[in-house]
Amino acid sequence: MSTLSEDDITWWSRVAALESKLPWALSIPVGLLYILFLGLPLLVLVSLSLEGQTPVANYIAVFTNPSYREALLLSVGISVLVTVISVSLGLIMAYFIGRREFPGKRMIVAIISFPISLPGILVAWAVIVMIGRTGVLSQAVGFITGTDPSNFSSAFGIVGLLIGYIYFTLPRATMALVSSVEKLDRTLEESAQSLGASKLETFRYVTLPAIAPGIGSAVVLSFSVCMAAFGTALLLASGEVNILPLKIYSIILGTYDYGVGSALAIVLTAITVGVIYGYSQLFGGEIYE
Repeated sequence: MSTLSEDDITWWSRVAALESKLPWALSIPVGLLYILFLGLPLLVLVSLSLEGQTPVANYIAVFTNPSYREALLLSVGISVLVTVISVSLGLIMAYFIGRREFPGKRMIVAIISFPISLPGILVAWAVIVMIGRTGVLSQAVGFITGTDPSNFSSAFGIVGLLIGYIYFTLPRATMALVSSVEKLDRTLEESAQSLGASKLETFRYVTLPAIAPGIGSAVVLSFSVCMAAFGTALLLASGEVNILPLKIYSIILGTYDYGVGSALAIVLTAITVGVIYGYSQLFGGEIYE
């Protein structure tokens, strides 16, 4: 039986040392990209937001100026409403998909997932094509009622924005919930029902707590996407609905008030990051698990 020489042992020791350092070496380019495209822009935003008569002057303006406050509250309100609708509908769809095997299931899942790959501009354009002034549904309703189709147009404004946001977030919420429903141990539900629990009680006390992390993930995804969505809002709500992304856009390109624009961007970032952090503290996991 051959034995390793001292040189062989030294060589293998060096290889093991290099392998232990390899992940750190490979993470350097990724870390540099994060610093360049995330860290530096955030640092510049924070620096700009602190410029003014006092370091907090721009942040005070965000919460005291009626226009800025309205944009903030309206963005949060729309995001909450869309999140509730998307998660509720997504839970129904996920429960049906995750609990049943049927012909064409993969095709249905692919169709539901398809909007996830679409940019916001295309989602907005789809809304315009359907319910715009010359949209398919507007024309159909106008033809049936014998009135001007433009009377039934609702693409531009709060209704069109809500439809676009829901179309954009519903697939994300559904797919996040499908995974949780599929992982659910059905024997827990069967045991609860064998002990006399009704289907409603089983869902409330067994199923719902088990899929709560998935619901939380769907909530965070839906809310974050709505708060930060820009392309959809730009096409459907520009000049019609005063929401935070469009307000930041108009300030930066209109009045060139980089201090207030940066403060609004920091507040928007803080809200979305706070929601994500709250999820991690509540469920102790990653959003995309």
